[in-house]
Amino acid sequence: MIWGSAYSSSKFYKTVFQSADAHPIFKWVWKSRCTNRVKFFAWLVLVDRLNTPSMLKRRHLLGEDEVACVMCTAGPEEDIDHLFFQCPFAQQCWQKINVTWNNMQSLPTRVVVARSQSNTGFFMEVVLIAAWEIWKMRNRKIFDNDRISLASWFVNFKAQCRLQSVRFKDDLRSSFCVWLDAFS
Repeated sequence: MIWGSAYSSSKFYKTVFQSADAHPIFKWVWKSRCTNRVKFFAWLVLVDRLNTPSMLKRRHLLGEDEVACVMCTAGPEEDIDHLFFQCPFAQQCWQKINVTWNNMQSLPTRVVVARSQSNTGFFMEVVLIAAWEIWKMRNRKIFDNDRISLASWFVNFKAQCRLQSVRFKDDLRSSFCVWLDAFS
């Protein structure tokens, strides 16, 4: 660090963390074209800080009997892996948009493999928006007592995709909209 120059928090951050290696998934999230709200949500998922019942139980904010998944009737504990990948509702959502996950892998590896198999330049945006809409659907069920359905999730997913796509460059936006319109 050059001591003669003025201090700034960004210079300090770069100096302290210049040798830190973050998993590429974090870079992909923060470089995605989604809004900051969706990026922050994804970061919470990746660092296991999303307020799922499992996380709230770890912090002693919920009891043992309050951690079951509200999206499925099987009653497993709702953690990030269950909510977004193991829950039958989430699996239907991913299947609807043709995203396949290897649930035997860790979350970061799962995303790396799925991204490498994708032939689009907007894989991260699709995944972030889909997960965001699953989370919102779950919250509507809990807080508004709404009924959940794949059809309503998909309508919301497509609407959110259209909203987020205004942040894309024109060529990517057109291919993204063509991809989105291919679904019925």
